[in-house]
Amino acid sequence: MQYTLNKENYRRFDVLEAGKRPARAYFIPYRDRAALCRETCLTERYRSDMVRVLSGEWDFKYYDKTALVPKDFDTERVQFDRVQVPSTWQRTGYREPVYLNSRYEFHLMPPELPEEMAVGVYRTTFSVEDLSKTYILSFLGVAPCLDVYLNGQTVGYTECAHNTAEFDLNPYVREGENELLCVVHRWCTGTYLECQDMFRETGIFRDVLLYELDETFLNDFEVRTKAAADGKYDLRVSAEIAGAAAGCTLEAELLDGDEALAKEEKPVFPKMQFDFAALCVQAWSAELPKTYTLLLTLKKDGQTLCVVRSKTGFKTVAIDGDVFKFNGVHIKFKGVNHHDSNPVTGYVMTAADIEKDLRLMKQYNVNAIRTSHYPPDPMLLSLADEMGFYVVDEADIETHGTGSVGPHKLYKPNLISHDPAWEPRYLDRVQRMYLRDRNHPCVTMWSLGNESGGYANQDACYRYLKEVCPEIPVHYEGVIRTKRKGYDVISEMYTDIAHVEKTRDGVRGSEYNGKPFFLCEYAHAMGVGPGSLEDYWQTFYSSDKLMGGCIWEWCDHAVHHEANDPKYKNEYTYGGDHGETLHDGNFCVDGLFYPDRTPHTGAREMKEVYRPLRARQADEKTYVFQNTNRFRASDYIDVRWELLENGVPASGGTVRTNVPPLGEQKLEFPVDTVRRDADVLLNMTYVDRESGEEVAHEQFVLNDVPNALPAGKSAPVSLEKDKARCVVTGEGFRVVFSRETGALESLFANGTERINTTPAGGVCGFVPNIYRAPIDNDAYAWTPKWNRKKLPLVKPVFVAMDAKEAGDCVQVQAKYKLVCGKLPWYTCEMTYSVYPGAVLAVSAKLKRTAFGGKDLPRFGVTVELPAAFCAVEYYGRGPYENMCDFNLQSPIGLYRSTVREMHENYLKPQDNGNHGGTKRVVLTDKNGVGLAVLGLPKFSFSVHDYTQALLCEAKHREDLRSQHTTFLSVDGFMRGAGSNACGPDALERYRFTFRDSIAFRFAVMPVDGGEAE
Repeated sequence: MQYTLNKENYRRFDVLEAGKRPARAYFIPYRDRAALCRETCLTERYRSDMVRVLSGEWDFKYYDKTALVPKDFDTERVQFDRVQVPSTWQRTGYREPVYLNSRYEFHLMPPELPEEMAVGVYRTTFSVEDLSKTYILSFLGVAPCLDVYLNGQTVGYTECAHNTAEFDLNPYVREGENELLCVVHRWCTGTYLECQDMFRETGIFRDVLLYELDETFLNDFEVRTKAAADGKYDLRVSAEIAGAAAGCTLEAELLDGDEALAKEEKPVFPKMQFDFAALCVQAWSAELPKTYTLLLTLKKDGQTLCVVRSKTGFKTVAIDGDVFKFNGVHIKFKGVNHHDSNPVTGYVMTAADIEKDLRLMKQYNVNAIRTSHYPPDPMLLSLADEMGFYVVDEADIETHGTGSVGPHKLYKPNLISHDPAWEPRYLDRVQRMYLRDRNHPCVTMWSLGNESGGYANQDACYRYLKEVCPEIPVHYEGVIRTKRKGYDVISEMYTDIAHVEKTRDGVRGSEYNGKPFFLCEYAHAMGVGPGSLEDYWQTFYSSDKLMGGCIWEWCDHAVHHEANDPKYKNEYTYGGDHGETLHDGNFCVDGLFYPDRTPHTGAREMKEVYRPLRARQADEKTYVFQNTNRFRASDYIDVRWELLENGVPASGGTVRTNVPPLGEQKLEFPVDTVRRDADVLLNMTYVDRESGEEVAHEQFVLNDVPNALPAGKSAPVSLEKDKARCVVTGEGFRVVFSRETGALESLFANGTERINTTPAGGVCGFVPNIYRAPIDNDAYAWTPKWNRKKLPLVKPVFVAMDAKEAGDCVQVQAKYKLVCGKLPWYTCEMTYSVYPGAVLAVSAKLKRTAFGGKDLPRFGVTVELPAAFCAVEYYGRGPYENMCDFNLQSPIGLYRSTVREMHENYLKPQDNGNHGGTKRVVLTDKNGVGLAVLGLPKFSFSVHDYTQALLCEAKHREDLRSQHTTFLSVDGFMRGAGSNACGPDALERYRFTFRDSIAFRFAVMPVDGGEAE
């Protein structure tokens, strides 16, 4: 079939759309009420007898340049490929993936576009039997624009990737087979409004629907609820009917399960309204997401033409001074930012993908979602209605590249948002979002987009929303840097806790007063971390003005490759891995979850911080439980408690809670008198009574006994010296120190060497260490500073050694300068006291010189042990990695693991697997022979089968090959994680800073089939 293709729409600024239907609510009609009611919100789209999902295999022709696309296009002469729709070009092999944060892909001069770009032509067919029907074609998502043709004729044009676009097909449709042709350009003028931090992908990425309706049909409807007296609600349903009205009626019925609460049937008019007053209903909230079923049934002569369902929730949202209230109660957003992201299909999210994400959010105690940075698939909102989430529904508007510095950016943040020529495009995106999503009870705030400066065009959008929907607050962070400051709430990103506290206290500036304060992005979850989540929430809970916030972001963005992929050796790739010259590296790998939705330790920390119950100790047996829920009592949560003595369970039980919303309850635990000669811990696990799933946990340290230096055998130790070595011997052991390097070269006990004498890193024994492989939260601020100081190049240079007998031990002291080039940055003293039984007490002291910095990543030692020592037992924080500013996910306990399992498998390798608060770690072979490290009093440790040097070099998981060693780091001090990849640095109390000198102590001893005490 022949077509004359329009080759101008995508680049003409005077063309926003052509032939497109007005926006309306998303819904799926059925002919049979019972059939509709059997379906869920995830299945109704795919099983309707009035909607055909055209998704599936389509013909596809890809062109590298617009000039190669013939204006006169004959589908019979084109050799098409076959592709799956929905999909994107970048995930089906037609273009390489491109990840950009804030830049455009081309030189920006809005609204101008590059002369040449790629084009994709899609073709499919569908059959029509009855031309008396009404046919509407609906695209739920196409990036970035679309020209639509049918049977050789032009149907229309649309842009705005994440808004629904619909077209009337009746003027073009014919009986029998119909050919649908869709043309997608790589960019369009609308691309200037879609400069989001994500992989930039192209194509039809959401479902394509064909509505087959009668001549008279329900075109649109709107549901409004309003609080009435005595806790009741009024309901207004407005409907728009298209087509002839003769003999037609519309019935509105509200159901609670099978019980009808209200029902009315009226003759059809083009505009209709139903009012149901003083309904006895339960209000909707994220904690108690009670929905009612609204059925709208269109009939003709008593016969059903179609029935439509809307899950309706009754709510009120209001701002009372500087307090955000939901159903009259101040609420907190325990939120996340959610992108559409699948590691294989990119933008394409199936119903199962969406459901998996929201179920994980519930499991991890999330109650709010910001749809960053565009409206989601409507199924997400329907599921949020039913499962219970407060949703910040965000318009598909971001002009970030106008407000940045660098290639394809310029620092004019208000360039587009202040230009009145762009106002219709802003309004179109906001209007279509609103009209599609307005019936969802989960929508708690509208958002005008992201990082687009402001504010003239945003003002127009705000006025529109306040006119059509005054009851829902409007959010937009981008005006915080303008004189507008905020709309209905003051919103910021990555504000540090000190400034949040100033905002709370009203001393930050008058512009921050008088409105609720919301962190639409905080706690950047890139790599290890984020740190200080609990510190943020202690602050959020301190004031009703503070709404909480949404962590950035839900999951890592990366491209997955099969193991046998001939092009890519890495399972996951990120920016720069695909041959692209313009990219932003691994900044997209910044989620709480890995791409496959395996949790990072950051997600586990979030689960604990977002917990609904919080406990504090009143006395030895009594604890006060606070319910942070606003609407739901805690009667669904049991507390399973366990008393541990030296890591071993001593007693336990289950206690039921029934704490009212925002209330407190005292509960007694039958805890016997706490032993004073043991470490005593009380673990509380909050369990969902019905499902048995863990909600969260808390731990209380009831007694903490410091380690004592182990008493060795009574046999004496002796010291021998020669020019090369100092040798300490005793019954069953021999310890050797090099007089040339100061290194502990050998620790031989009971017939087994306990350290690696051929280390992968080239240095034996305990090596002073002040550096770490940069974590992502170091990389964008501190790593450049450390690199300027040449901290990664600092090496210990041996200065002197002294060895002497000192009573019942031999004392060996090695002195080092930590230098880069010729400059001594620090000095370090390593003091070993060797006791009978090969017990070594080790002291490490670091002193700063005039050249050394005060803020370091860590101070500790590393040592390589035999690779056979791969079994790990430790008493400290676990089982997950932790640092001083994020450790709620890792209670103190006795844990067993392996060296390989201690690795946290980040896509971009970085320092990982740290375990703080450790009193001892024991590494052994399969026979229980090995080495123990005891804290005097505590330390942090990590252990891997690769060296820190290899970790510093690695760019991907696959780069971390085993080096056949056991690389142990023992640290007295470790800097916190913070969230400085995009947010604030670690708080001062979590930073490793010192003025002059600092020291820590630990002990090592051999173990031979038994536990080190």
